[in-house]
Amino acid sequence: MLIKPSLIAGSERRFKQAEFSPDALNRKLGDGPIELTAEKIRQRQRQLLAETQDVQAAEIGLERILQGNDLDSINYLAKGTAASRSVCRIQLRDLKSNLLGYGSGFLIGPGLLLTNHHVFGRPADAANSIADFNYELDVSGQERVPVRFGFEPGKFFYTNDRLDFSIVAVAPTSLSGHEELEDWGWLPLSGAPGKADPGEYLTIIQHPSGQMKQVCVRENKMLKYVGDFLWYNTDTTAGSSGSPAFNRFWQVVALHHSGVPRKDGQGRTLTKDGKVWKPSMDESSIDWIANEGIRISAIVADLKVAVGSHPLIRPVLDEEEPPVRDEVAKVRPPASAPPAFGANAWVEQSLDGTSLVVPIRVPLPMFRTEIPMPPLPPVPGPAGGNGRAPNGGMQNGSKPLIAPPAGLLPHISAKNGLPMEAVHIDQSTLKSRPGYKANFLGTGKFAVPLPKIPAALRSHIAMLKGSSKQSELKYFNYSVVMNKARKLAFFSCVNIDGGEQQDVGKREGDSWLRDPRIDDDAQIGDEFYRKQATFEADRSKNPFDRGHLVRRLDATWGDTVAAAKQHGDDSFHFTNCSPQFFSFNQGKQLWAGLEDYTRDVLLEGEEKGIVMNGPVFDGPDADGSDLPNPAGRPHKDPSFGGVQIPKYFWKILIRRNEDDDALKAAAFLMSQRKQVMEIDRIQEADLLERMSEEDVSVFQVSAADLAKLTKLDFGNLADADSHEATSVGPRRIESYEDIRI
Repeated sequence: MLIKPSLIAGSERRFKQAEFSPDALNRKLGDGPIELTAEKIRQRQRQLLAETQDVQAAEIGLERILQGNDLDSINYLAKGTAASRSVCRIQLRDLKSNLLGYGSGFLIGPGLLLTNHHVFGRPADAANSIADFNYELDVSGQERVPVRFGFEPGKFFYTNDRLDFSIVAVAPTSLSGHEELEDWGWLPLSGAPGKADPGEYLTIIQHPSGQMKQVCVRENKMLKYVGDFLWYNTDTTAGSSGSPAFNRFWQVVALHHSGVPRKDGQGRTLTKDGKVWKPSMDESSIDWIANEGIRISAIVADLKVAVGSHPLIRPVLDEEEPPVRDEVAKVRPPASAPPAFGANAWVEQSLDGTSLVVPIRVPLPMFRTEIPMPPLPPVPGPAGGNGRAPNGGMQNGSKPLIAPPAGLLPHISAKNGLPMEAVHIDQSTLKSRPGYKANFLGTGKFAVPLPKIPAALRSHIAMLKGSSKQSELKYFNYSVVMNKARKLAFFSCVNIDGGEQQDVGKREGDSWLRDPRIDDDAQIGDEFYRKQATFEADRSKNPFDRGHLVRRLDATWGDTVAAAKQHGDDSFHFTNCSPQFFSFNQGKQLWAGLEDYTRDVLLEGEEKGIVMNGPVFDGPDADGSDLPNPAGRPHKDPSFGGVQIPKYFWKILIRRNEDDDALKAAAFLMSQRKQVMEIDRIQEADLLERMSEEDVSVFQVSAADLAKLTKLDFGNLADADSHEATSVGPRRIESYEDIRI
């Protein structure tokens, strides 16, 4: 492949900004244990469990990563062979079918191939080019017969020059007309960052200089990653544009595209034999001192924003698995002969021997099913620790606040063929939304009105357009009142009916909308959150999620599944959203864990309940502790991207206790203070590391203290509060058993 000097110059520029010596860093990393923070260890553990669906395999894999152990199960080779099928050689041909050069590429979804922008910069570059699959040697050293497919850029073509990648549609049938593209499978792309860490070895499958398929399994140690790019050292065979780089679990972590060349004293690029490289030469002749790849998480983030709604891209973003390919030869009895072993049975012959196959049909229910799994293995703590996990959870001897995330449990979902419903909101009917009902639990002493905002803050209330008195934004099953000065909700309150909860399935992505009933400048929208999606691979650029206040599942109840889905979708308004640090929002021991708990309490007894929540604005924290002191001096919330970020969030669960015919309330305060306190003063390069190492804390507090902190009037909820919470003061929550309701 003829590589552009400008591309090499870009790699050199990023390399200089990263400020490291490949040789020195390689020696420092060595082949021994890999140093990871406790948070990073937990992240890799979750990823491995999701990938393997096997607790023991995930634990062994994590141990090998941490110890730098290069041993692997023998099936590593078989998995690599399976992954290699989707990698092809690209013949670059012009309009007259003249051969211009070669590149590599690989299938990433049904009918789509990923390669470099400098391979296919325009649809015309792909129009007459050819993808060669099977261009390799078999187990006996003989050449396989290549299977060639054409490209269909008119069907789909997307390119990104900055990230140097292009995606193009491939014809479904080979040029010979005898093979189907789906038989070659594809490599799913995971948008989760952190699939490999410095010190780990990557495996690269490629067609260097257009040669037969080759694999680099050793001299590709990952050295460093910054932003959207990563670097790894190289041996003499690397350097094929468009090749996938895999971690040891055969997840694609990067798209290889260029590198940093060795230069002479005059600044000229050198070849492996010490000569001066010229642009007319192939890139594989360059003496690279480090290879550069584009992180797959960065590519996925870009696709979500740019072409996420395209029907051909949706399977890629959903990480749809390729169809299982039968690798054995089936020897069926002749059609004219009676079946020797009964109807639909046959003999299969493989290298392992001969087997009699009798198919069995097992019907599966058409709803989401979760299979219980053993608890996650404990994360190794610091020497001499107290057995407590780094984030405040208990490693052993105590029930975790939240079980392993549902996404890590094997279940029947859209990936396995069941539908995933897209979020849809009909804003033409907003005026008819019923909103929150104060008498949901009963009248009189059981009525729970919306919190009252004090006179000193009323000038900050966002009023509905055309009204000087109405401020309540009514949705299905919940209501919001906005603070126009902060562009966030004062509070969001939802009615939950545990007896009418419906299973509406998993949602298909996020589709958030502004509420047209109030001014645009009174609400934060995608002008802030879009960066989070674009730069998910580099959370230092925007580490904040669109954090639901009333979450979707709290609102998904009603007479029918369709009505419940409509109610849940209505939660995707930016008015019901607040910037939450991603590990705070997604952590199952944190905000999401408490949400699960409060909902599960109501579902278990098919009860009705109310959940109120919101951010704390300018919360005091004079004593420097993680828990704010209502009597302390105020400390202004820090800013990020022009938005003030709340340090704390509050939540109150209210239900009716039939035993003593009274209201019961439990108030909670959750802190992301340690993660965001200095966000406006931390250098971007240090931001993610500094915040990721901090803990997020959960406290049960009294409703009275919460009223002082938020300056909101919660009416009779102080009388309904847990006696213990009011008498013993704030209590840190580390397990379900610590909660008092």
